[in-house]
Amino acid sequence: MKTMHLIIAMTAMMSLVSCSAEREDEDAAMAGTVSEYLLERTYGARNVGESGTDKLQLGELPAISLQEADAILAALRKHTNAKEELNVLAAERGEQTSLKIIMEQTVNKNITFCVQLNMNTYADGSVFYSGYETRCSSSSMKWYMKGFSLSNDGATGHYKFEGQSYLYMKVVDNGIQYIQVPMQVKGKYNPASHEASFDYTL
Repeated sequence: MKTMHLIIAMTAMMSLVSCSAEREDEDAAMAGTVSEYLLERTYGARNVGESGTDKLQLGELPAISLQEADAILAALRKHTNAKEELNVLAAERGEQTSLKIIMEQTVNKNITFCVQLNMNTYADGSVFYSGYETRCSSSSMKWYMKGFSLSNDGATGHYKFEGQSYLYMKVVDNGIQYIQVPMQVKGKYNPASHEASFDYTL
């Protein structure tokens, strides 16, 4: 009997917590504001505090409101006005050619993400991967790619890559806070035609 009472009490408590969270979202929506909790639920954002921010120099970022952060993330998630560009730079050194495969994706006309694959090709047709670089043009955030896996499917000779990256923003919400938002990146590269592209999921 005691067990039954305990189960009923726990169910009631969970219901209250759920209702409280939903009410917080509804209240924020009605007030036209965005809460840190809403960014967490919508984008998986989390507060990283001061720890680990020195490496990325997040203190240099301008402080933005939670509403501004939400607007940026919403545009990125919807791929608003997305535009893709590809540029391949080659430098020949004897039998070796160094390639920079530069893929850019611009969102909302003002935020550009760039993934650059560095490859070396040889006269015998062999291709070797020599690293990558990533950049983000936005002054309101920093983009950090944790690294990605690159694999050749063998049958076609095309390469696929994917990896986990993070967006960092400095927001004003009861003081200065630093939030981290996960962003998954996937792409492909055809060494025969040098066609390449990438996409992301926020």
